[in-house]
Amino acid sequence: MEVDAPADSTMDAYCTTRMLSNGDRLTIRGDKTDSAVVCTNRKTFEIKEAETSNSVLILPDLLLPEKLGEKEIIIEKEVSAILYNYFELRPIKPRLKKMKELLEENVYSGPECEEDENHHGRKYSYADLKELVQASEGEIQEGLKALQAVEIDGYIRMLDFDYLQKVLSSIAGLVEENDWTTDHLPLRTCLEELQDLYDRHIIIHVLDCYGTKSDPGGGKNMEADSADVEYALCESKICRFYAEILLRASEKFNLQEFLLTWQESVPVGMKTDSCQLEGLALIDKTSRPEVIIYFPVEELPEDIEARFNALFRVREKWTKEEITPYIKDVATEKMGTGALLMKYARASTSNGVKVYNSKKAVT
Repeated sequence: MEVDAPADSTMDAYCTTRMLSNGDRLTIRGDKTDSAVVCTNRKTFEIKEAETSNSVLILPDLLLPEKLGEKEIIIEKEVSAILYNYFELRPIKPRLKKMKELLEENVYSGPECEEDENHHGRKYSYADLKELVQASEGEIQEGLKALQAVEIDGYIRMLDFDYLQKVLSSIAGLVEENDWTTDHLPLRTCLEELQDLYDRHIIIHVLDCYGTKSDPGGGKNMEADSADVEYALCESKICRFYAEILLRASEKFNLQEFLLTWQESVPVGMKTDSCQLEGLALIDKTSRPEVIIYFPVEELPEDIEARFNALFRVREKWTKEEITPYIKDVATEKMGTGALLMKYARASTSNGVKVYNSKKAVT
């Protein structure tokens, strides 16, 4: 079936129709308390009811003129329904916060903790998440990657932060003990040295999350047991993780003391940078001395209006540089960060610097 592209704003509906004509599937997803969304393999759409000023006649087995040829044929058809509204599909950002909340019901802290009282929450398979999370399959996979989730015994699990810290600290300890550079970690040696402490697939998973696999042998053998396989640790990810360790412990920190302690805590050879803190912490330059505050973007609401309300509740005025890391994840192709600021914030100048404050009363 061929569908001609429309010249108006129904392009999203047109693209969805083309997907269906190519054999793709539309899936309605959500829990009983959720408003319904429709998902393709890669995108999520909300369903909105709209009214039309024209009557829509519903006829079974309708034949269009191009199917009849030039000869005029009169066929009697019974109108089965007359409608004055219809459903529109509008693209939205995937609703992934619920997936994080589900997986936090039972995080993985190691095999020895599986039966303790803190790990009796429900565990979810990938099939469960597809049923409960309002996102396409592609978006769910991207969301799981962002959460650093891993499959363990048929269930998708997030790693407990303290447990993840232990694994990464053990890997960093190996680097220091063996005088390795952080861009040449031999996988086989890592597995041999740490296998008594952690499951093999957990070690590989953490290395995948915080490093890049390479094969100096030319890519001929990328199997885990190959002596050629190495990992290069990602400096920005490792430094950001060590910053979060410090900030979680204190929440508010003297900025200069934090910067010094942070640099001293990361593996030798790595350099910390303030850009690694984007979406993780806020710096209060009005305080004396200046302080840094733990403020992760993952804890903010998914709803855009609620997101801005939460941001302006924490800080009355924001520069564009400060607020962008906290809104870019809710921006879309049609409404980027600039458009979001125009809609939900009011710009002004303070001491020669452009700042944004809320258009509405903050609740």
